[in-house]
Parts: sequence; C-alpha cells; structure tokens
Amino acid sequence: MRRRRVADVMTRDVVTVPMEAPFRQAVRILAERGVSGAPLVDANGYVVGIVTEGDLLGKQARVGDAAQASTWRRLWRKLVDHGATPQTAADFMSTPVITVQPGARLTTAAALLARHNIKRAPVVDTDGGLHGIISRKDLLSVYLRTDAELADEIRAEVLTRAMWVPPTDVTVEVSDGVATLRGKVERQSMIEVITALTTAVDGVVDVRNQLVADTDDTHIPPPPPENVGMLHPFTKH
Repeated sequence: MRRRRVADVMTRDVVTVPMEAPFRQAVRILAERGVSGAPLVDANGYVVGIVTEGDLLGKQARVGDAAQASTWRRLWRKLVDHGATPQTAADFMSTPVITVQPGARLTTAAALLARHNIKRAPVVDTDGGLHGIISRKDLLSVYLRTDAELADEIRAEVLTRAMWVPPTDVTVEVSDGVATLRGKVERQSMIEVITALTTAVDGVVDVRNQLVADTDDTHIPPPPPENVGMLHPFTKH
C-alpha cells in the first residue's frame, strides 16, 4: 500500500531569502509573498538557516516598538519611516535548521514539527539542496481527500491487494473521514490487520470495524519449533 511522502504534499514554489539580504529586504520578501517564514540560502542555493516573523519582530523590538506591529505591512511602514540599522538576513536567522527529506513519511514530518514546536521545515536532499518546504497546512491536506477517494483506496489497497478479501465479502463506507467496515472474513486474526491498514490510509480519521470471522484462530497454539541444529540428521526418526 502506497503511503504519501513529504514530496507528495510539500510546497515546491519556495520563497527564499538570500543570506546577504538587508533587514528591510527580508521583511519585503515575506510581506510580498504572504508567508511568515522562509529558508535562508547561500549563493549555491543550499539552506543555511531560516528566517521567520518571530526573528524579524524580535530583532526590531530591540530598536523600537515594532514588536507591536500586527501585520507585515505595518512593520514595513515603521521601518521605512524610522529606518533600521543595516544588517543582513544572516545576522538574525535561526540556525541550525530543522529539515526533512522528500522521501520521509508524513507522520515523521508531523512528529518533527511537533517535537520542535515549529510551523514549517525546509525539504532538502542528502546534499542539502532545497526541494521544497513542508508546513502544518501541507500535512493536514491529506484530510481534504473526499470520502469516495478514501473508500476506493481501502477497497483496492487494503481489502483486495493486501488482504485478498473478495469485494463482495466486506462493504466499506466512509463519512467525514470515518471508515466503517462490515462483513465477514475468513480468520479472526485478519480483522486486526485490516483495521491497522485502514487506519494507516492517509486521510482516514477513525475506523469502526464491524467485521466478523468464520474462524477464531487467535487461540491456536503455534507449532513446536523444528529441530534444525547440527545434530538434526542424527536425531531425526
């Protein structure tokens, strides 16, 4: 079953700020593009830091009361009116940068953002080259999939492809991301696996499993281990 990766949902048109950009230019870049943060890149396009609205407002607060500004445009007007000490973006960037690779799972990226309490992370390859940026909004985009899309994927990928369950044996209904499974499967142990696989489908909020089994195989003891040691040929009867 294919799981969506960071590369599937990341923003590819990344707003970047050059290392040598003055303070005002950094503010202008973020204001004009309507973003609250952007990676800082060197002359070769490699990520060396990240600059956010918190970095900029915190820096300006030390030279005036610009920290009270509620929008980028208000901050920009204050800078134009009163001026600011010339500094480059490298002077107030946040570093080291928390990054994620394009092939990482969405759960990995979500855990990374949560663990470091950040809103976004640059997506880079093993050499540090910038491929995109992943945000909380991007990660939540999988929950915008329609119920019909989710139901189709559960039938095709979970029941048919992974579990080989005939489509006539189990019905799948999805409402507001909640999947309900009804029907009969061959073994009791299959139900837990089907539930886990359905839960793992990107965009599924919850699973209500109403499946029953023909056979309860959960209490069948495992077969005794076979003697495969070096004396096996001499002890075999």
